Amino acid sequence: MNDPHDLSDEALSRRLQSELPRYNAPDHLRATILAAASARRRPVWMAPTLAALATAAVVLLFLLPVLPSSNRPDPVQRLARAVVAEHSRALMWGARSSTIMPTGSSWLTQESGIALARVFAGDDTLWLVNAEPVYLERERGVALHYRDRAGHFLTYVALPAPTLKLPDRARVSVGNWRPVLIQDAGFAAWVWKHGDLVCFLVSDMATADEAERFKEYFVRVRTATEPLLAY
Repeated sequence: MNDPHDLSDEALSRRLQSELPRYNAPDHLRATILAAASARRRPVWMAPTLAALATAAVVLLFLLPVLPSSNRPDPVQRLARAVVAEHSRALMWGARSSTIMPTGSSWLTQESGIALARVFAGDDTLWLVNAEPVYLERERGVALHYRDRAGHFLTYVALPAPTLKLPDRARVSVGNWRPVLIQDAGFAAWVWKHGDLVCFLVSDMATADEAERFKEYFVRVRTATEPLLAY
């Protein structure tokens, strides 16, 4: 008999196949192995997971229109922020035009789409600096800029908003009117409706000590200013 160490790998394999006894596997073991192999090829979690994701997507599509709108921007707040941003721009860079007396100004009416039948032109405490057309939230409007003796800068803005509703919960009684008071980024803004227009008066007078003076300014501007849609 040859020394096993002298056999090649092929010779050793043939010898083992011919000399070692061989037994057939039980039928049930063969079936178990085949079933296990088939299960590994077919992930059982895929179908339930995909079905659950599809169901969730369908439910979301149906519920999305009726979900609470707390995260949707409030139209009054959105307009107020646009006006405050315009007020800040004018405060830092000045008005775009040098129009001082806006009543009867055909250019201002044509550019803004708003006519001013009457305007608060100022007094010994608060005076009109200039007027200019503005374009805010895809609407043309008019802006009047004022300054008082203490150096406070105020901006009056009128924009078309025939369907806009002001929230009753934020209204404040000022003289004969109940405008909405909005605080934003260190500024205060009075908001009120004038026919189909929404009007704003913005200033940095947002502290409690300045609230009464800001109310007085609102009354003066509100009483003497009459904007209307020109077209």
